[in-house]
Amino acid sequence: MRASRFLLLLVLCAPLAAQPVAFGSSDDPLEWGSTLRPEDGLAVGAGVGPAYLPDEWRAGAHASLDASTGRFSLGLGQTIHSGDSGLYGPEDDELYDLARVLRYARWNAVPGQASYARLGPTQRVSLGVGALVSRYRTTTAWDERRIGAEGSAGTRTVRATAFVDDVLRADGIVGGEVTLRSGLRVGPVTDLGLTLGGVHDLGQSGLSGDSSLTGVEATVRGAYAGLGPVLLRPFVTHAQYLGKGGTVGVGVDVGAPNIGDQARARARVAVFASSGRFVPGHVGPFYSISNATDRIVDDGSFYAPGVASELAGTPLDSLSGGVDLVADLRLIVFGRLEVSQYARRHIGDERASSYSLRLAARLPDNGLVEFGLERQDFRGFFDLIQDLGALNTLVLNVHVPVGNRGMVFVRSRYGYRRLTEADGAEYADGPPRFLVERRFEPMVGLRFGR
Repeated sequence: MRASRFLLLLVLCAPLAAQPVAFGSSDDPLEWGSTLRPEDGLAVGAGVGPAYLPDEWRAGAHASLDASTGRFSLGLGQTIHSGDSGLYGPEDDELYDLARVLRYARWNAVPGQASYARLGPTQRVSLGVGALVSRYRTTTAWDERRIGAEGSAGTRTVRATAFVDDVLRADGIVGGEVTLRSGLRVGPVTDLGLTLGGVHDLGQSGLSGDSSLTGVEATVRGAYAGLGPVLLRPFVTHAQYLGKGGTVGVGVDVGAPNIGDQARARARVAVFASSGRFVPGHVGPFYSISNATDRIVDDGSFYAPGVASELAGTPLDSLSGGVDLVADLRLIVFGRLEVSQYARRHIGDERASSYSLRLAARLPDNGLVEFGLERQDFRGFFDLIQDLGALNTLVLNVHVPVGNRGMVFVRSRYGYRRLTEADGAEYADGPPRFLVERRFEPMVGLRFGR
C-alpha cells in the first residue's frame, strides 16, 4: 500500500507548480503555447482554392500566422470568399468582422506560474462537472463567432476560473467558479474541496423570469488514492437555474491529471436527477444559437415550399424532469494530441440527449488534423447513428505538408448561418434565426516557419 501511494505521488501528483491548467482551450493541441513548456517560434501560411458555401461554389483565399515568445502566443487567421460584387455577405457586413481575424492570444501557464488567460472565440468552456456549462462555444455559427476571454489563476488551496464570451459587446454569457481545497479527510476520501460556480446570460432580461438565465452550482469532491496509480475523485453536486429548475448529481472522476509532465487522462461518469426546466449542460455547444430568443430553423421545413418553417430543439422552459447518465472521456498529450468523447443519455419525455467527439493532433512539418462532432436533440443510441436531426455540427480540418514549404488544406464545416432579409421577409426583423450551412474548402498554399 505504501509503495502504491508513493507511485501515485510521483506519477500523478507531480509538483503542483508544474500542474497544467485544465480550463477552456488552455490545453488545445492546435493552439501554440499549450505544451507544459512553450517554445518560441513563428509560422505564416497562405492558400487559395475553390470553396462551396452555403449552396454554390466560390473562390476562397486563406492566410494565417502563429507566433510564440516566452509565455505569450498568438494566432491570427481568416478565410475570405467571393460574393456578389465583393466578398461573401456575412464576411463584410459589420465592423466586428475585422476582430474575427483573431484566433487566439494566450498567456500560457508554465511550471511555477500556473495562471492562464486567453482572448479569442470561445471554443470549449466547461464549469465544474458540467451541470451548468458543458463545452460551450460561440463558433457553431462560424460567421457570427465572438471574441471572448477566459482565464484561471490560484494556488493549491484556492483556484478561480472565469470566462466571458464577448468582450466587445455587453450581451453575452459570463461565468466562473472558485474551488477551495480544505485538505480534510472523511474515511478513505481525502482532500475534500468545495467548488462554487455560476453563469449568467447578459443578453436576457433581469436575473429571474421566463426570459432570463442565471445558474448557480455547488460541488463537493474528494480524492481516493487507494488503487495504485489511479486517482478517484468522487463528487456530489447541486445546480439550479434561478426561477426555473435544478438538478442533483453524483459521480466520480477517474484518471491522472499529470502523467510525467507529458499527458493527462480522465474519465467521468455521473448520474443527474433533474426537475422540469433543467437539463445538464444546457449552456453548451448550441446555446449561442438556440436559447430563449435565438433559435435554429428546421431545414426540412425551411426548404419545403408552402410549409411553415418549424423551429428545432426543445426550449428550456418546455423541458420536463428526467434522469441523465453521463460518460465523459478525455486524453490530452500536451501540445500534440487530444482524444475526447462526451455522451449524455437523457431519460425523459423530450429528445434531450447529447453527444460530442473530438480528435485533434498537431503533426510534424506544420501538419495537423482535426475532427469534431456535436449532436443534440436525440433520444438513444440508435437515434444517434440513424437520425441526423437538426442540431448537429461537424468539423474536418486537415493540413498536409507537400515538399519543403507546400501545404494542402482541406476544411469542411457543417454548421449554421444567420438568416437575413435575403432569405425572406419573415427573418428580416425579430429574434435571430439560424439555418444549417455546409462548407467545403479544398486549398493549396505555402507555409513558412516551425
